[in-house]
Amino acid sequence: MKTAAAGASPRALASPLMAPLIPVAKPKLPVASAILPYLKEIDANHWYTNHGLLWLRFQGLLAEHWGVESNNVALVANATIGLTLALRASGVRPGGLCLLPSWTFVASPAAAIAAGLRVRFIDVDPATWMPDPAAVAARDDLDEIAAIMIVSPFGMPFDVRPWDELSERTGIPVVIDAAAAFDTMRAGGPLAIARSPMVVSLHATKVFGIGEGGAVVCRDGEWLERFRRLTTFGFLGSRVSTAPGINAKVSEYGAAIGLAAFDGWTAARARFAALTERYRRRLGERGAVGLQPRFGEGWVTSTMNIVWPSDCQDGAARLAAEGIATLAWWGQGCHRQPAYADCLRDPLPATEDLAQRTVGLPFWLDMTPTQVDAVCDAVHRACGAEARGDAASRPRAAAPAGMPVRAQIARAVAAARSERR
Repeated sequence: MKTAAAGASPRALASPLMAPLIPVAKPKLPVASAILPYLKEIDANHWYTNHGLLWLRFQGLLAEHWGVESNNVALVANATIGLTLALRASGVRPGGLCLLPSWTFVASPAAAIAAGLRVRFIDVDPATWMPDPAAVAARDDLDEIAAIMIVSPFGMPFDVRPWDELSERTGIPVVIDAAAAFDTMRAGGPLAIARSPMVVSLHATKVFGIGEGGAVVCRDGEWLERFRRLTTFGFLGSRVSTAPGINAKVSEYGAAIGLAAFDGWTAARARFAALTERYRRRLGERGAVGLQPRFGEGWVTSTMNIVWPSDCQDGAARLAAEGIATLAWWGQGCHRQPAYADCLRDPLPATEDLAQRTVGLPFWLDMTPTQVDAVCDAVHRACGAEARGDAASRPRAAAPAGMPVRAQIARAVAAARSERR
């Protein structure tokens, strides 16, 4: 049997027959026992969908969480549909252009096209990962623009006021894709809810999820009434359809998961915050890689993105060789996706650069400090720097030379379990 040459990278861990030692994501929803009391309520009520009692309570808790009135929140089947209906509720002109960044998930342009709009991709500021409102306001084609969709990158806080002012001055509707901003938008949090409607995802991969679902937040009661009609076949309080709506409701079962998720939210948020701080300290202490903008500044999300230095573009491959999974959450930008390759677009130099160098690291609720440290050490090695522990890191014995890969995995899993206890 041949042995690897001294100094060779641990290629065995990259075998396609073996799952990564540390996966990039592990969504976690409330367990069955936490949901069961709410399911018993559904059984007793014989009310399964169509704005039931659990739905009403869940919507009220979301409003309380975000510091708005209950009638300022509308539940929706998922955030993609929420974006589409938010554009329609804003009275967009069919066939008009929608400005939105290419540096986003494909749901954003999909929603605009489903609303009857044509997409024009615009670039982002590399410091914020968002379009510059002053640059958009100075465009000479605003008379051709029917809507603007702004994306909160992975839940990042930003100043909504310039976008509201642009909308008020030009009459162009602005819809905010705040898919990952559940925590950022909390009452007293760093992302204020202002005039423009904001659409939040409650998908299982988000920091607060119910499986599939979404919510729209808006302080304009008349706008929300239009939106609600579009989610219920055009009905609202009667059997008279006044708009060509669809069925985009959340059932009592989705609401049951949401209520159970709220029961555990305080503890879950604290764990996400601790995970965020450890990553921020371990990766930020030497600045070997860039962190996603404002990461850890008073908000939590369910992803952790880094930007490789320009001389380390094979960093993800180096991590894979050590059994650490990564994911380019937004790929190469929406304009590189075949479905949107023919869309109009501005020059996108910042998007192209971010797409080449940005990658998501393992980040999930039950990650242990040992796992985080292993990822950070591997990142430092990938950048050509020797890993350095910190005072909070536990000493970890190296695997004996020649130990089989499966034995190494078993050893790591046992250490992780011991740490959880």
